[in-house]
Amino acid sequence: MNKNNESKIRIAFLGPAPPYRGGISQFAFMLAREFGKEGYQVKMISFLKQYPALIFPGGEQKTNTSAANDLETAEVFTPYLPWTWNKAVKEIRAYAPDLLIVSYWLPFFAPSFAWICSRLNKTRIFFLAHNIQSHEKWPMGSLVRNMALRSAEKLIVLSQNCLNDAHKQLPLRISRRTVLAFHPIYSSDTDSQIVRPDTETKNLLFFGLIKPYKGLDILLKAMPLVLRSIPEARLIVAGDVYGTSEVYHQLIGENKLERFVDLHFRYISDPEIGEFFRRCQICILPYKSATQSGVIASSYAFNIPVIASDVGGLGEYILEGITGYLVPPNDPEALAEQIISYFKKQDFPRMSAEIIKYKANFSWKALAEFILSL
Repeated sequence: MNKNNESKIRIAFLGPAPPYRGGISQFAFMLAREFGKEGYQVKMISFLKQYPALIFPGGEQKTNTSAANDLETAEVFTPYLPWTWNKAVKEIRAYAPDLLIVSYWLPFFAPSFAWICSRLNKTRIFFLAHNIQSHEKWPMGSLVRNMALRSAEKLIVLSQNCLNDAHKQLPLRISRRTVLAFHPIYSSDTDSQIVRPDTETKNLLFFGLIKPYKGLDILLKAMPLVLRSIPEARLIVAGDVYGTSEVYHQLIGENKLERFVDLHFRYISDPEIGEFFRRCQICILPYKSATQSGVIASSYAFNIPVIASDVGGLGEYILEGITGYLVPPNDPEALAEQIISYFKKQDFPRMSAEIIKYKANFSWKALAEFILSL
C-alpha cells in the first residue's frame, strides 16, 4: 500500500461487527483489521440490535467473547428501527471518514443503509456485496436493494457469479460501477504446514450456520451410501441451526446414522474452529444455491480440501482435482460417490499441499490494496 499520508486516511465500516456472529461480521472485521495493520485509521459503525427475534430463530446473535473485536466500534443504530438511523449518520459525520465501506447481503438492511448513505453527501461510499440475489424471498427485495446500492461509488463483489447477477439484475447506473474482487483466505497457525488429523477415522465436516439452502439434508441422505464403502467414515456437523433442527434429527433416525454423525448444533466460537477442522480430512458444502462461501476460505485456512456443489460462485474457489471437487447439487448419490472416491484415492496429503500454494494469492492485504486502488 501507499504509505504516504496513510496515517491521515480514515476508513469506516457500516454493518455488523464483532461481537455479532456470522461470516459477514467476521469478514468486515478481518478487512478492517488489515487496514489497521497498514497504518490507516479504522472505525466500525455497527448495530445496537441486528435482527428482531421474529426473523432470527437462530438463538443468540452475539458471541460471549469480550475480546472478539479489538477495533474501535460504535454500536449506534438498529436497522429495523428508523428513529435510530440518524445516530449512525451523526457518528459517521463526526468521524469524517475518507471512505465508508458498507457490508451488504440482505434486503432487510437495505432501507436503513439507503437512508443513512443518502445523508452522507460528502463521503465516498463503497458497497461490498456478499450477495446480489438473496437466498430467501423478501418483499420488495429488489426495490429496496437498488435503493441502497445506488449510493455506491463502487460496488465490490467477491465472485464472478455475483458479478453476473449484478449485470443481470441491477439498473445500468449501478451495475456499471461494479468491480470483481475475491474472498480472502482466513489465516491460521497451519498456514505453512499440512494438517495431520488427530484420528485415523475418516471424518467429514459440515461447518457453519445451517440454513435450508446449505443442503445438510442432502449430505445426510448421502451418508448411508458412503458408509457402505467407507464404514469408518464419520460426519461432524458444527454450526447453529437457523430455525428448527427437527428435519435433520428425523433424517438421522430414518437412516440409522446415530452412531455415525457427531452433532454440534450451536454457535462455534473462533477458538473452537480449528479443533473441528483438525479432526477432519474433508469439508463438505452440499449447497443448493450460493454466491461465494466463507466456509471454503475457513477450510483452506487449515489446508483442508473441500467437496462442494457446483452452484453459484463456489467453483471459482475450487481447483477441480487440486484443492477439491465439485458435484451436481441436490444429488446425494453423486455426492456420496465423490466422497468415496476421495478417500479411496487418499487425496488428502496431495490436496492439502496444493492448498498451501493456492491460498498465497488470496490474502486480506491484497484485498485491502485492491479496494484502495479503486
